Amino acid sequence: MLKPRLSAFFSLFFVFLSGILVGTLGYRYYSVNYTDKGAPPRRPDPVEVKRRIIAEMTDAVKLDSGQVEQLGKILDETRVRFKDVHDELDKKGHEIWQDQIDQINQILTPEQRSLYKALRDKHEKDREERKKKRDHDRGITQDTSKK
Repeated sequence: MLKPRLSAFFSLFFVFLSGILVGTLGYRYYSVNYTDKGAPPRRPDPVEVKRRIIAEMTDAVKLDSGQVEQLGKILDETRVRFKDVHDELDKKGHEIWQDQIDQINQILTPEQRSLYKALRDKHEKDREERKKKRDHDRGITQDTSKK
């Protein structure tokens, strides 16, 4: 009587254990990885976005060739306007950041100012390294000949 119960117990135990093992391996090897190793999502290519919008509009609204050309110009102008706004915001942000540095320097002693400058230089170097790594991960290459 004890032997069949023990046999049934071990059989169920091994079935349960194999289920855990198969489930773990299945999850590990067959699950979809959405994060791509923690890299930030890539920005879509503007040319591809423009092409996709024109194709969708052409199909959905039945644009003729003249309208497609006009839509392309509108999308190009919009992209340029957004870039101008982005550049302006970058400039304003830099001005605010520089104003902060000037205000902090006003409250520091000359010795502290040199230490603060060294700290800012270190932060800037770290920021540049992060930017290079991010650009490398995104497949962006920097043209340093223009600088």
